Amino acid sequence: MIALVARSLGRVAAPLGALVAVLFGFQVALIAVAASFSRSGEFERLAQIVPAALRPALAPALTSFGSMAALGYFDAIIVLMVVGWAIYVATEPAADVESGLVDLVVARPVPRHRLITRSAVVSFGSTLALTLAMGIGTLTGLWLLAPPGVAWPEGRLLWLMISHLTLLSWCVGAAALAVSAWTRRRAAALAVVSIASMALYLVDSLGLWWSPMEMAARLTPFYYFHGGPLIAGTSDPAQNLTVLGIATIVALAVAYWRFETRDL
Repeated sequence: MIALVARSLGRVAAPLGALVAVLFGFQVALIAVAASFSRSGEFERLAQIVPAALRPALAPALTSFGSMAALGYFDAIIVLMVVGWAIYVATEPAADVESGLVDLVVARPVPRHRLITRSAVVSFGSTLALTLAMGIGTLTGLWLLAPPGVAWPEGRLLWLMISHLTLLSWCVGAAALAVSAWTRRRAAALAVVSIASMALYLVDSLGLWWSPMEMAARLTPFYYFHGGPLIAGTSDPAQNLTVLGIATIVALAVAYWRFETRDL
């Protein structure tokens, strides 16, 4: 198992390091932007230019320096970057089947479920490294760039942001593991889960604009990580994390079951 994990980590170490640097740097830059708005006193104007339909989801992050410091954790591009990484790493079992590596592994007295465990460990662990790098970037930016006398974001809020983004990515990554346990081509697994994730994100976004779509949005994992309500205190973090956690466990169970029973 250790050799399998080390091999997988070695294959993704360079892009993982690059992504860690990008997310860390983005958080520091965001603190610099928030400090600039704080000095100029423009937060009230920022909150007013947000469209009315999006104010519950976005406006709370534009009301103060402390709240804007948490904006990066639920920015659409950042969310899709972290989720996309989880998908990429989690589809490795399909790549093992495609390359024939799985034949070498199962030819030995090694349980095939270890390939799923390996990919889960690497996907979940590397995703956690990304979100923790964002947290370290936030703290670094606060120490270096926060204007004197302004209130920093609460530690609880930063923890909620990190935990929600991490568990959301684990949920989608577990779904990617389940899909890769069915397919024989990594590209197919990547395409299916990536397109589905983007579609679900769009459904969730439409739910913010159009009330008839809200029920459909509740069926997406992205519905359970809206940063604005978390900042405003109108969301239920325990419910969000519970739903995402249960979905992750179910998807993992499907991945293990299918990979154990499939014809390789």
